[in-house]
Amino acid sequence: MSLTDTPDARAILQADVTAQLAFQRRWRILSMSAYVLTTVGTLVCSAGATYFAASDSAKTAAVLSAVATVLVGTEKSLLFREKWKFHLLMFAKLNVFRAKLLLGNLTPEQASEEYGALITLYASELPMEAREKG
Repeated sequence: MSLTDTPDARAILQADVTAQLAFQRRWRILSMSAYVLTTVGTLVCSAGATYFAASDSAKTAAVLSAVATVLVGTEKSLLFREKWKFHLLMFAKLNVFRAKLLLGNLTPEQASEEYGALITLYASELPMEAREKG
């Protein structure tokens, strides 16, 4: 029996997959934007700090250097690059799953297991900064 034999369950699952794809797309764009902003901001502030230090504007150089340090720390602690890559991977896996689902290549049991594995993967593998245990 394939998913096409159970239209209600198939439609509900397709709607859920579509919602998950929209969620992953949104977070992929958000994490990519945050990564690009922190990286470009770090480069601009570092270059500016170097320029102003050479121009005898120590206070401006110090401020730009501090901003660059905060941007680096923010990116490293919030793992924007890793989250971007993870959401891109999840988006791709969900698209492959959706294709299998739409082509009717999965039994209801296979679809349930594969979708459950994808959702569990998201919950268990989302990049988070490791915390030291005291």
